[in-house]
Order: sequence, then structure tokens, then C-alpha cells
Amino acid sequence: MSLRLKLMAALLATGLATVAIVGGLSYMGLTHRVDEIRREQASEHFRSAMTAYFGKYGDWASANRAEPFDHFVQRLNGGPGDGGPPRPRPALHDAGPRPGHPPPPPPPPGSEPPFRFVLADADFRVLLGAGVFEPGEALPADIRNTTHPITVSGRTVAHVVSEGLFIPSSQDRAYLNAMRSSLLAGGLAAVIVAMGLGLLLSGGLSRRLQGLTGAIRAMHGSALQQQVPAEGKDEVALLARAFNDMSTRLAASHAELQESNRKVLEQAAQLRELSVRDALTQLYNRRHFDEQASTLFKQAMRHKRPLSLVIADIDYFKRINDQYTHAVGDAVLRQIGEILRTHMRLSDLVARYGGEEFVLALPETGGPQARALCDKLRGLIENYPWHTLHTELRVTMSMGVCSDLAAGSADAMLRKADVLLYRAKEAGRNRVCHI
Repeated sequence: MSLRLKLMAALLATGLATVAIVGGLSYMGLTHRVDEIRREQASEHFRSAMTAYFGKYGDWASANRAEPFDHFVQRLNGGPGDGGPPRPRPALHDAGPRPGHPPPPPPPPGSEPPFRFVLADADFRVLLGAGVFEPGEALPADIRNTTHPITVSGRTVAHVVSEGLFIPSSQDRAYLNAMRSSLLAGGLAAVIVAMGLGLLLSGGLSRRLQGLTGAIRAMHGSALQQQVPAEGKDEVALLARAFNDMSTRLAASHAELQESNRKVLEQAAQLRELSVRDALTQLYNRRHFDEQASTLFKQAMRHKRPLSLVIADIDYFKRINDQYTHAVGDAVLRQIGEILRTHMRLSDLVARYGGEEFVLALPETGGPQARALCDKLRGLIENYPWHTLHTELRVTMSMGVCSDLAAGSADAMLRKADVLLYRAKEAGRNRVCHI
């Protein structure tokens, strides 16, 4: 069930329960109050009539012999027999027919008295039992405290106890029916109001919660910076403000985390690069070259493509260090690394192999092409203006080139290239030897 339907059902149930409780309590209270009023009125009428009855005849036995109480009440109230119009009868007793008198006619339907009354004499002996006590029976002590005395000439001649169930008259029933109709109309109005309020409140609440739900879904889709309307001071507004604050903080934290990750990745890349680079020449180091050369050899064998590996060595480098200082020697190494790096193809690999030795991997390059490239590099090194570092400085390089994939591995090709390098040195240096 949706939140809107739940809210409407709750409001409807609340409205109906309120009408039922308030209406039921009001109806019960009104009925009880009408009962009390009718009881008091009937009791007062009965006592007044009984006071007149005793005042006229003196005592109960004399009064009953002279005239039944019912006839006396009818005559007293202007009923049939005195020429006046009939009036509502007061509460009647249940004495039954009197000796020497015909029984009174039964009351017409709907005219039953609403209460019955117990009548006792001055000594609390029952005269009229109202169906509860027998005539002549003594009233219990607890009931004696609830009686109303009937006095004639300052003397108590009898006591009256009222009890019974309220029997509404036609006017009472009409009034109570009107009240029930009003309660039903109020219940129907409560249903309509509850449904209207439910539609109104649930509509606004549903829209606000749908906005929150949409924003949460957007955040789940990585759009962390979300804002929803947060007007008002109710719980939904507090929730919306808390959500907006959370979204802002989360987006800021995510941005900081991304920046931190970017820096970490950059630093990791720099560390990886530093781990494979020679600090002096900024060329790749021996470890990286060995790994890549092995991969290039396997690719060349798999695809049956040419590959050449080169070992180069600076001629008389120890003499340069000894004669022109190690600082000049380091400058020579850096410059040769720059010459090799700037005159190689992007697919080629060049590294400092150790000391004054350099290595080159030339994929897709056969022997003649590799020898021509190395001879070009040798000439660039020989003709570089080394006097800018020192007036008497002269630098040359010898190279050994191996293009024989039949050697079986990159290491074997490098060993062959190393043999060719020493052959170039033995042949007078500043030259390229190839096989």
C-alpha cells in the first residue's frame, strides 16, 4: 500500500473513531441525563400527587377505601371525569385493584409510566412494592437512606423510593432519533473531510518524498550533489535539510577522494617511472630493458618479424673521467642519452645498461637498417660540439648490432651484440660491427 493510501486510511480511521467515541459518549451522556431529568420529574409528580392523596384521606387504608390512587391522579390532573382535556399521566404505582372498586382500565399503548415507585409507610413498611418488594415487607436499611418523605401537616406519613428503567416517550424517541441522525451525518462529514485532508496532505507529502527518492536514485547513479526543497519546519523538511547537508558533504568528500586518488595514481605512475628510469640520463634502466627486450623477442618470433638489439659503449670513458673530472663524465652521459632518445623512433627502446654502456631494441628492424641507424647515431655523437663542455674534449662510441633471432632469446642476442662491440673496439673504436 502506498504512503498516500496509508495516510488517507489513518485519517479516515481517526475521524470515524473520533466521531464514534465523541458521539457515543455524548449520546450515552444525553440519554443518562434525560433519564435523570425524567426520573426527577416523575418522582416529584408522584410525591406531589401522593401528598395530596394523603392530605385528602388521611392515611393509606382510608384513601384506598375511598378512591384508588390512579383515579385520584387522573381526576387531579384534569383527566376524564372532570370535563377537562386529558393531560400526561404522572408515574403510576402497581397497587392493582382495590376492594369494592373495579380495576382501573389498562393504560393505552405507549402511555406506560417510565418509572415505578416503591411506597412505604412512616415505619418503612412497604405499601407499594413496584414489583420489587412485597406489601408489608420492611425496607432494607440501605434503601431507607435514599427515600423521600411525604409529609402532611408537618408529619411524615410515607416514604417514596424511585427505581426502574427509563422508557422514552414518543417525543424522547424523536429527539434521540434526531441526535442519531446528526451523529451519522457527522460521521459522513468526517469521512469526507478525512478523505479530502488525506488527498491534500498525502499529495504534498508524496511529492516531497518522491523528490527525495529521485535525488537518492540520482546519487546512486553517481550524481552525488543533489538538493531538494526543504521549506517548512516539519519532519519531512528536517529530513530534506539533513539530506541536502549529507549530499553536499558526500559530494565534497567524493571530490576530495577523487583528487586524492588522482594524486596517488600520479605519484604511483611517477614511482613506476622512476623505478624503470636511470636517474642520470633519464633513459630506461637495465631491469626494464631486459623485461621489454624479452617481450619484443617473443613477439618477433611469434609474428616472424625482424628485431635488432644493440650494445653501445663510449670510447675511453675512464680517460674522460680521469682527465676532465667525473662532472664532465656525467655531462657526457646525459648528452649521449639525449642524442639517443631524440633520434629514435617511438617504437624503439633505449636504456643505460650500466656505467658507460647503452642498449637499444629496434623492433621491425633488420640487420642493414639497424646498422645504418647505429652508424647515424655514431656520427651524431662524434660530431657533437663537445668543446662546449671542455675545449679539448672529444667523444666517440662503438656499437655491436645483432639481428639473429636464431640465437634463441633476447639475452643470447645481447651476448652476441656484446661480442661484436668488443670486436669494434679491437678494430679501432668509433665504429659499428654487425652480424
